[in-house]
Amino acid sequence: MKAIEGSLILGVAVAVVCFGGTEPVSFAAVEIMFFAMAVWLAVRPPAATAALRPTYFSVPAILAGVAFLQLCPLPPFVRGVLAGRGAEFRNSSWGVLTLTPYQTRSELLILLTCCLAFFLATMVSGERARKRRLMHALVALGAAEALYGLIQYLANWQNIFWYAKKYDLQEATGTYINRNHFAGLLEMVLPFAVGLAIYEGEKLGGERNHRSRRVAGTSSNLAKMTLWLGVAVVIVAAIVFSRSRMGILCACASLIVVLGLNGLQRKAVPLGVTGAFLVLSLSFASWIGLRPALNRFENVGQEFSSQNETRLSVWPGAVELIRQRPLIGSGLGAFPIAYTAFQSTFLTRFMNHAHNDYLEFSADLGIPAAVALFAAIVWVLCRGIRTFLRAESRFERNTALACVGSIATILLHSLTDFNLHIPANALVLATILGITLASSSVASQSEATA
Repeated sequence: MKAIEGSLILGVAVAVVCFGGTEPVSFAAVEIMFFAMAVWLAVRPPAATAALRPTYFSVPAILAGVAFLQLCPLPPFVRGVLAGRGAEFRNSSWGVLTLTPYQTRSELLILLTCCLAFFLATMVSGERARKRRLMHALVALGAAEALYGLIQYLANWQNIFWYAKKYDLQEATGTYINRNHFAGLLEMVLPFAVGLAIYEGEKLGGERNHRSRRVAGTSSNLAKMTLWLGVAVVIVAAIVFSRSRMGILCACASLIVVLGLNGLQRKAVPLGVTGAFLVLSLSFASWIGLRPALNRFENVGQEFSSQNETRLSVWPGAVELIRQRPLIGSGLGAFPIAYTAFQSTFLTRFMNHAHNDYLEFSADLGIPAAVALFAAIVWVLCRGIRTFLRAESRFERNTALACVGSIATILLHSLTDFNLHIPANALVLATILGITLASSSVASQSEATA
């Protein structure tokens, strides 16, 4: 299990640090690591594989199956039935459904890597100590990215290691090229920092209610609570100074979800933690200077109500592309090529993404596969909410709370961006989904034995 835990943490960290996984060579190393671990588990399966229920494989099998089908040579009649009204196969030779076979193969490897991360996280999170270390690793990674981004912003040092940035030169981006994807990572990590602070706050309240406990335990809980609060404040500041409008809004939404659900417990100490966090975050951001971030919101109404080139203007072409191939899609990763036939905006630019993960997955894999993917994520989200409401363990309850906030924020952000097409962010989400299901299983077993 140590090898599984170490490879998962190392793989996610390498993907995040190396330009969010968009650098092919470094992410290839992550793929090799995860596939090697999968082979090792197949040869010598540990007891933890029992945590992988058969239902967990259904959606990954559907997604991978659709991508494999897109790459399989098929006769013209079959291709015509699957591809829909927008495809013409006049010749008699066998061919593939995807418009870009090479890109589909590359994206399929990324998809399988994310699926492996989900399975590895589910196995690792079956043990409380390992799950705690995994959560700590995610928060530490987010904190390092946030600090790096703040250094970029405050020192006006717009570099990613040796690479001089060409875009988003006035914002914090960490080791990411795009500020929105940097914010996407941090908004998924933020609920874990807040959840850990709440957890230590609850423990601190418990210590104070038991006078027989040692003062050393109370001091330790207070120090840990202060640490997680400080990490959360730094992450919030980095999101604000990424100047990603949707990132800021989604981070606020995740905090509302986390703090709102936590408020259902009506615990005095966690409410104090909440107040301290909000005051510190606002004070720190104001001390640095909020005006540059607020400027990004001043013209948002005019931008999205206009008929000019905006993210919204990309969506009609994406919808038409989906209508042409609703069942099987144009091919995983084929959106940039397929969209050119329906592009009516940004005519001087090559559109790599639809700026909407729901539309892009529907265009690439077809409506049934996209519905299966997002329905599965929502199902895991509901399992997390159920775990939070029913779990007796304080740790499992706060873990579920953090997972719910993370999943909710990335689902919201996916409405206007393509975070799930950034390998590192997709890996982080897959890891969080695995943690959520593992916590749900632990809570269910506790209920069954009660």
